[in-house]
Amino acid sequence: MSKFILKFNNEVVDHIDIAQGDMKIGRRPGLEIHLDNLAVSGEHANVFTIGEDSFIEDLGSTNGTLINNKKITKHHLKNGDSVVIGKHELVYVADSGDGELPASENDFAKTVIIGPGSMPSPAAEAVTSAKGSQEQETRKGAIFVLSGANSGKRIDLIKQVTSLGRTGKKAGTITAGSEGYTLAPVSGSDENPTLNGRQVPASGALLKNGDIIEVAGTRLQFYYK
Repeated sequence: MSKFILKFNNEVVDHIDIAQGDMKIGRRPGLEIHLDNLAVSGEHANVFTIGEDSFIEDLGSTNGTLINNKKITKHHLKNGDSVVIGKHELVYVADSGDGELPASENDFAKTVIIGPGSMPSPAAEAVTSAKGSQEQETRKGAIFVLSGANSGKRIDLIKQVTSLGRTGKKAGTITAGSEGYTLAPVSGSDENPTLNGRQVPASGALLKNGDIIEVAGTRLQFYYK
């Protein structure tokens, strides 16, 4: 498990394990990483982790978030990165190797086609079977960009059908249904998506938490929030 080494006035004061999903940093009590200092905003920054990758985003804080002495808006954390928030420093210690992801300037813009009202915050609902009975629970799906200029961006799946592909050239779809989310290729496309390195059958494939989708040179990860 990756972690932060928390320092104050250059003295180590805590070790914080980084959990999957969101961890907010700020002065407001009850946040996952509470920094009690007036130089820290109530909700200062957010760390989002999926798999072995962690990203930090400044939440419009008053004094900003510094990574290795540079002010950032969003940053893909790497082993040894120094995050300075107010008078606190959090040193990122990765659980595994370099974790370096390929980047391509235009991957994201060419890949995910959401249509009108793109990038909304509420997620679409998919219904899945609950523990051992006919009871059901609502699960929310999203895709997370792992490569490209927009690496670290999360897209909630709010529509029943989300299209994937280059602008004007659809390559696949993710459809919300009663059993979850299904990835399917588009008939006649020469850029059909792959799922965990394998071609997706024409009938489609039910997505599981953590599945890797590759389409038009961009790497995405599907997960349930």
